[in-house]
Amino acid sequence: MKKRIIALIDFSLYSENLIKLAESLSNAMKAEIILIHQVKVIVPALADGKSRRELIEFEKSEALRNLKQVSGKVIPSEKKINYLATERPLSAVLPEMGSRDSDDLILVGLKGTGILKKIFIGSTTLEIIDNLNITTIAVPVKTDNLQLERLVIATNYRFPLNKTGLDNLLRNFSEQIKEISFFSIITPDDDDIEALKYLIELNEYYQDRITSGFKMYEGKNAFEKIKSFMKGDNRSFLVVQKGSRAINDQVFRKFLINDLVYHGSIPLVILP
Repeated sequence: MKKRIIALIDFSLYSENLIKLAESLSNAMKAEIILIHQVKVIVPALADGKSRRELIEFEKSEALRNLKQVSGKVIPSEKKINYLATERPLSAVLPEMGSRDSDDLILVGLKGTGILKKIFIGSTTLEIIDNLNITTIAVPVKTDNLQLERLVIATNYRFPLNKTGLDNLLRNFSEQIKEISFFSIITPDDDDIEALKYLIELNEYYQDRITSGFKMYEGKNAFEKIKSFMKGDNRSFLVVQKGSRAINDQVFRKFLINDLVYHGSIPLVILP
């Protein structure tokens, strides 16, 4: 099965950081790299079909040139990179690229609080997460020198963990990931005993394969405790699952996106 790292590049000042991470993950996963840019073409309202097509093709050609230029700054020239510039929505292009014989990982950069607020509210990234069963890593753009060594995994007994997705992640990065830690945030509506039982079950399932542990947070200071637990740690990636409470609930979403991911500079892994 072929393996691919698909990085979405927007030519911001932080694109090099994302490409560096793409190369690092590619080396670890032994995967090819595909760099994609969606061009935003403004076509005059009175332009005919031929002029419109020529303008789009010119913008795509420029985007390809820029992709090669920025990647050449951070990736050795002997490494093969695939490039794609498209005017079509990425949420439409990416599903067409997938195949049954590919094991893909999508990388997307996050620029700031404004964009982060949109990531789960009608954005391209949300469409990608919703429409594709592909693990996606959202990386705060100010984050650099990341080391994928530890996964901190948000869980809840009401939303069973996608063990297949997590197992695949651990298998692809078996030499890099040294530790995993499960955690649950308990609200007054949760059953403490059931939450603890589920954390113990997950820990026992993985502890023979990798160093693992778990924590349960409750009370008014639960979020602050998690922030302190992960603060300033460039080797940890936060893991959540599509459809989980951490993604769907507004309070959890705000905490994860604003406090942990953006302000805490913690990369966010979204399992399918």
